[in-house]
Amino acid sequence: MVAWPVEPISEGPSVLITDDSASWRSVVEEVLARAGFHTLEAACGEEAIQVVRTQWIDIVLIDFHMPRLDGIETLRVIRATGNWQPAVIMTGQPEQVPAGEAKALGVRRVMTKPADRQVIVTTITETVNRTG
Repeated sequence: MVAWPVEPISEGPSVLITDDSASWRSVVEEVLARAGFHTLEAACGEEAIQVVRTQWIDIVLIDFHMPRLDGIETLRVIRATGNWQPAVIMTGQPEQVPAGEAKALGVRRVMTKPADRQVIVTTITETVNRTG
């Protein structure tokens, strides 16, 4: 049986940062935490799926290129569990993201990485404001 989160955390909006690069996750986590977001991290698609199943997540920020499950494949599994929080895909190659499928999976933005701190905060803030 899956333990579904029942209520949001009391801090700012929660962002699940999923990327196979620990250093990039650390940079993004620091930037978003300073901007008032509650952050959670996952090193791969499988970890992201587990976090979404057990934690309240407002936004999924996910790398497009990861080993085993890429960002799109991970979002497919997350959506199949009934979780439809908005998503932002991060990638160094935005032209490779299948736009139609990404939109159908709830992707609101594709953020080119590396991104500077202001772009990260603005992208996530706009996504929060658009959903809530």
